[in-house]
Amino acid sequence: MAATQQIQMRINLRANSNRKSDFFGRLYPYIDRNGTLDTRGFCKHMSEHNTIYDRSIVEGVMTTMQGCLVELLSQGVGVKLTGIGTFYPTVQSVPGGAESVEEAQTLGADNLVQGVHVRFRPDGTKLDDITSKSMKKNCALTLHMLQVEDGTTTGADGKERKKYKYLPISKYEQQADPDPEPEP
Repeated sequence: MAATQQIQMRINLRANSNRKSDFFGRLYPYIDRNGTLDTRGFCKHMSEHNTIYDRSIVEGVMTTMQGCLVELLSQGVGVKLTGIGTFYPTVQSVPGGAESVEEAQTLGADNLVQGVHVRFRPDGTKLDDITSKSMKKNCALTLHMLQVEDGTTTGADGKERKKYKYLPISKYEQQADPDPEPEP
């Protein structure tokens, strides 16, 4: 599945700030997210892809799908959306679990389960592969910003937190070059 347009995915860099780490100060990439589309925005985007369906029809289908997805997941049924991936429920046990079937029966499922989670496994079939390695092939990655510490600030809870600023990589590279070549 190739991207129809190679729009750049901007990658920012931040330094590992864990002083106990062997990799303290090393730079690591993270995605410069351009926000998140809600259902209406996503449906509008889909309807603009040369389809005969307008936003309201796409949104109606998506709204129904969402309700059915939640219903099926709450019944323990995984849902595979071919070309996208599989949504499936998992449970988180209370710490320590149960020592025996008898104890589990006494406690009951509601007291053994601390939480129910929805997981997602991307489709990995050959034609629709959106696993991490294949997704990388579909992205045009470019370095964008460098996150650097810029003092501290006090949060609403009174705790002191690190403050950051972001430098464009291109400007940082220029600043980092102490001996620029003279222009002819």
